[in-house]
Amino acid sequence: MARTTPRKSGPERREEIARAALQIMGARGSSGLTMAALAEAVGLTSGALFRHFANRDAILEAAVELAVSEVEATFPAAELPAIERLGHLARARIALLSKEPAVAWLLRSGQAVGTLPPPAVKRLGGLVQRSRAYIRDALRGAVAAGDVRTDVSPDVLLLIFTSTVHALIGRPGSPGRTTRGVPPDRAVDELLVLLASAPTTNGRS
Repeated sequence: MARTTPRKSGPERREEIARAALQIMGARGSSGLTMAALAEAVGLTSGALFRHFANRDAILEAAVELAVSEVEATFPAAELPAIERLGHLARARIALLSKEPAVAWLLRSGQAVGTLPPPAVKRLGGLVQRSRAYIRDALRGAVAAGDVRTDVSPDVLLLIFTSTVHALIGRPGSPGRTTRGVPPDRAVDELLVLLASAPTTNGRS
């Protein structure tokens, strides 16, 4: 007797469509997300897509929500010491966004902001603001605990931290190695050493 594939539930099919939309946008940009391409990716007709979503904007919003939920899962536990939270967050973000270029595209592409529906843009903007606030608060907590240097303002430390993390995302070979042969984990370790370094005077710390 031939085996039949179990029919997917409505929520399962919606997630499948949203994930496929996310992957297509990561590879081709939002302009490459045609309903024909999406239908082919999930094995449905174009018309069948709209039995699960009201319109294209609803699909885009679901794709963004999926990406946001994956990024939010990288926030470390609040009870960790501030310096440890910074290290955990950096490693988790680099691993996720190197593995999921579609999520990285949504967060880093100007095209995404210009072509997504307003609710999706607002959701992404809220995530970016939360991330910055989380990192800034962790840096201030680490300064207060004596784990991070005090001769540089938290806002500049925030810029150094986020710029380094962004530079390590999407490098050829990530999450294994960067273009200069430095593993991202080692780069994060050395970033934390840099943040913790005390200023030197006359060759002495």
